[in-house]
Amino acid sequence: MTRLPEEMPEPAPLGTVLLVERSEVSRAIHARDLTAAGWRVIEVREGIAAAILALEQRPDVIVTEVTLPSMVGFPLLRVLKAAPELADIPVLALSNEGERASRFWGSRLGAEGTLALEASPEELRGAVAFLASTCRRRTVEPPAPSPLDLLSRVAQRLDSALLQTTLHADLLAAGFGAADFHDAARAALQLIGSLVETRLLAVAVGNDEQSVGHAWLPRPAPPELLERLRQRLAEWLAIAPSAAFDFAVTGERGGAPADLSVASWVPLDLRRAKAVLVLLPVDPEQYEISASGLIEGLSSHLGLVLENALLSERLHELSQVDGLTRLLNHRAIYERLSEEIERSRRYRQPLSVVLGDFDRFKEINDRHGHLAGDATLRESAALLRRSLRTTDLLGRYGGEEFLAILPQVDLEAARQAAERMRRELEVQEIALPNGEHERITASFGVAALSELTSLNHEVRADQLVAIADRRLYEAKAAGRNQVRP
Repeated sequence: MTRLPEEMPEPAPLGTVLLVERSEVSRAIHARDLTAAGWRVIEVREGIAAAILALEQRPDVIVTEVTLPSMVGFPLLRVLKAAPELADIPVLALSNEGERASRFWGSRLGAEGTLALEASPEELRGAVAFLASTCRRRTVEPPAPSPLDLLSRVAQRLDSALLQTTLHADLLAAGFGAADFHDAARAALQLIGSLVETRLLAVAVGNDEQSVGHAWLPRPAPPELLERLRQRLAEWLAIAPSAAFDFAVTGERGGAPADLSVASWVPLDLRRAKAVLVLLPVDPEQYEISASGLIEGLSSHLGLVLENALLSERLHELSQVDGLTRLLNHRAIYERLSEEIERSRRYRQPLSVVLGDFDRFKEINDRHGHLAGDATLRESAALLRRSLRTTDLLGRYGGEEFLAILPQVDLEAARQAAERMRRELEVQEIALPNGEHERITASFGVAALSELTSLNHEVRADQLVAIADRRLYEAKAAGRNQVRP
């Protein structure tokens, strides 16, 4: 008969659990439950001490509260998941039952599991056993750094996280405070230019509706380099040769030639458009070493800034532009007229307006239908626009009426401009959707600010338009297709 030894050997532990909790009571309860299940438990209260012990002991599982003092659980998670020596140790994050945000953020920072502090012993033991069995560990452990080296890494990672957060906030603030795409792009590129020494930076965005780009020059760049950049951007965005590409440049032209082939192209994430960031660093090798990762980390926020700028432009356009003719709408042209009146009075410069109305437009609708009428309005508006200067403003005043604002133009010059508009319409045939063609004429009334009052007297936009409107009806009464005065 075999005699049993007087003392049975202790069973081998299942593995090692590093338990990190600030509450001594809660920590003691959890340690007791895990020890009873066969785990070797190492208890610690502080996050920094936990990171050092994790390097020294290489536990199978780390169970950490995510509301620690000194170094709270979230930065501890960052360090654990960022350090190569610790990244493969599974982490179970504990938080109070009501702290859903803490549990969510813990999982986002890399915790393989989350559990309520109030969970039952069975739930805790089950979660630890599950993580230990499902998470793979390295077969060969790398040499452990010293605690001082670890603390240095902690400081570096916290500084890096703070830098990224600050840059993201600055980028969003600069971009969202901009008036349009070009303002947003310029502000964003200047911020990026403060991080890396470059010859030029550029962004471009393109989709089926529009293509726009902006380049910022920290140093003077020759025109031929900018033209090559514009062509390369157009190719990258797959813009058709005949399509418009709104490309602007901020900075000084000139300087020595540069090699665009060494530029870095960073794709940006936009939902409904292709986009790219281009950097031409002074020292490409140094850029790759020191700043490429930082710039790529900003790329998602830069895409958000540019997308918001395009959306803001689109919303502004919808509020200012007539949907059919693509000219300024009634409210927008009136607002611009008030601004131009104020500017003319301030600088004592002439200003005139031309109010036009298409002759017998209803007959086109009656003969060919409303689609033909819309086409006539659209094509005629384009003809009127081409007959004016780039500094002139043209808007759809209402129905078949159009209002042109001519800054720094007196009454006689405005009458000549209206005559050009009249002739441009008279000689052109408008192609209709049904394949037929129509000619259309218009009558015009012209008024000048100098007619109304002296520049020292307040003038309203409606007073100036009223004069042009009266003369428009005089032109109609005289037989149409005329200009008055």
